[in-house]
Amino acid sequence: MTPDPARLELTEDALAQLITTYAQHHAAAAGQDRRRQRHRTTTGPMGDAASVERTACWLRMVSIVEIYVEALLKQLDGERTGRAARGWADVAAALKQRHDIDLHAIASWDKLDACFLVRNAVAHGLGRFTAKQIETAVPRKIRILGVPVRDGMVVITAESLDGCSRVCQHFVADLDGHPRAVIQSHPR
Repeated sequence: MTPDPARLELTEDALAQLITTYAQHHAAAAGQDRRRQRHRTTTGPMGDAASVERTACWLRMVSIVEIYVEALLKQLDGERTGRAARGWADVAAALKQRHDIDLHAIASWDKLDACFLVRNAVAHGLGRFTAKQIETAVPRKIRILGVPVRDGMVVITAESLDGCSRVCQHFVADLDGHPRAVIQSHPR
C-alpha cells in the first residue's frame, strides 16, 4: 500500500523511484533464489549475495529520500539564493530557518533517522558500527526499526528492508503534505 496521493511532481518522482527500487530488489532476490550457484563464494563482511543486494537497496532508498529533501529545498527557495547546503544537517537547518519546516517534527522522522544510522554503518563500516557510532549509542537507536545487530554488525533482513521502504515512502509523503511545503509550492 502506498501513502496518500502526492501533491508535488517532485514527490511523485521520489515515490516512484522508491517503489521501483524496492520492486527491482524483489525481482533480483527472486532470481537469486532460483539460480544455482556455479561458483564458490565466501561470506565476507557484507555476507552472501542476497545480503549485499538488500544492503544496496537500503542505501539507494535512503539516498533517494536525501535527494528528494534537497530538491524540495531548492524548489521552495525558488529564485532566492541562499548559502548552499553542505550536508544533511545544513539542508534540515535551511528548511527550518527559511521555510519553517522542521524535519524532526514529521511523524516518521525517528524511524527515518534510524534508517540513516543503518545506512551510515554500512557506508562507513561495511555494516560494522564505527567507534563513534558505538559511543553515541547508535545500536540502541536503530532498535526502532527492528534491524538485527549481530557481533557488532547490522543485519539487513528482508523484513527490515521492507520496513525501510515503508518508512522512506511515508516520510516523503508526510513532508509533501506539510502545510508550509504545500502553501509555498502551490501559491494561490
